[in-house]
Amino acid sequence: MQEGIEFTVRSITDNGSLLTMLLQQEIRTEPIDQAEMLRQRIESIRELDDDTKEVMKKIIPAIIPFQQVQHVTYSPIQMSITITRPVYERIGSPKVGDTLIVTIHRA
Repeated sequence: MQEGIEFTVRSITDNGSLLTMLLQQEIRTEPIDQAEMLRQRIESIRELDDDTKEVMKKIIPAIIPFQQVQHVTYSPIQMSITITRPVYERIGSPKVGDTLIVTIHRA
């Protein structure tokens, strides 16, 4: 079975019996721990001695509380589809911001 591509509904134009949806692919990164990134950066500074590195690593929790950040970007891949109202309702009447999985393959 072929896996689909996730698209986010960016806009919907309702023309009565036909609806046009603009879909854009959304790319999410893995969650990133900012404190861990800072620890790694401190470790990579060659000009610092080991004692200074350890002191700097100890103050990181006070400066940056634990949090993981997930970056979301939108790729240039987008599509516009026009469907009938019954088809729109059959796929669950998606709203702007909803995610749809689209499978495209050669017949």
